[in-house]
Amino acid sequence: MILLDAAVILIDRKYITDVRHATNRAALNRMRADGHSLAMTAHAVLEVVGVMSHGTPTADIPLIPTALRTVYGMAIVPADPTIDADYARCTFDDLLVQMSTKMALGDAVQAVQIRLFAPTVDALVTWNAKHFRGKVAIPTLTPEEWLQQQNSPAASSPPTGPIP
Repeated sequence: MILLDAAVILIDRKYITDVRHATNRAALNRMRADGHSLAMTAHAVLEVVGVMSHGTPTADIPLIPTALRTVYGMAIVPADPTIDADYARCTFDDLLVQMSTKMALGDAVQAVQIRLFAPTVDALVTWNAKHFRGKVAIPTLTPEEWLQQQNSPAASSPPTGPIP
């Protein structure tokens, strides 16, 4: 399983003029073509929702997580973050320990969620790999680095389906 950070999805869906878009898209296509299971932490999903909420009709905003699951064929970890009102399931001490490795709060929340819910995934793919390297127990790669490991990019068609 490969975890995706919020920026990977946001560059794919919202920031299509970003200079990293083509590489980002090629990595996502290759992941799909190779049959990798994809996932995002609940925190990363909420980051996507927060950014995509601007310009989205209010009634459609709660539909974004389901649309992400459908369009990208991915899971959210933990499997059902709506069961517990404390979506992050991070204690104050968990976050302080993680932040003591010089991480911002948002990255620390994601790092704790990785430790708690996805400690054996194959990699975290993020454009902010330097924020996580040496601070999580899984390999952390940019989409470009991930593609280089795969040896050849996939075609550049985006996934189908609207995200509100």
